[in-house]
Parts: sequence; structure tokens; C-alpha cells
Amino acid sequence: MGYVTATFEDGFERPIENIMWQVVLLVLSGGWYPDKMKTARVNIASFIRANDLNDLLKDVPLDEANLFLHDLKILNLIDP
Repeated sequence: MGYVTATFEDGFERPIENIMWQVVLLVLSGGWYPDKMKTARVNIASFIRANDLNDLLKDVPLDEANLFLHDLKILNLIDP
């Protein structure tokens, strides 16, 4: 996980890319790091509350946006 995280430590251009990356890291952690999972969930949820998710997803292809929203629902990061 450390290598994967360090590879992209400078982040991405768009905020939606950064939050998508945080969701990927959450999934990759696979529950092995409970403290990091909790922190990631809090950070992702805070970002979603502070931003209009639909506005952030407007430039994302529809199929990818729908898949991302589905993932957020499965992870209980947004309401179903």
C-alpha cells in the first residue's frame, strides 16, 4: 500500500480524481488497516458533504460516474 500511495502522493488534477483515488485506496486496504480505513472513510465522507458530487462527476463519462456512485453506495459512503 505504501508504494501505491507514494506513487501518486502529488495527487491528480481534478478533485473528483483525488476522491476516486481515496476510494480505491480504501478498497485496496481490504480491512487490514482499521485505523487507516476509518480515517479514509471520514475523509471521503467529509469531501462528499463539502462538495456537490453530481457537479464533480459532470465531466466523467456516464458509465464511469454511475459505477463510482454504485461503489460509494456499496461502501455506505452515500445513501442508496
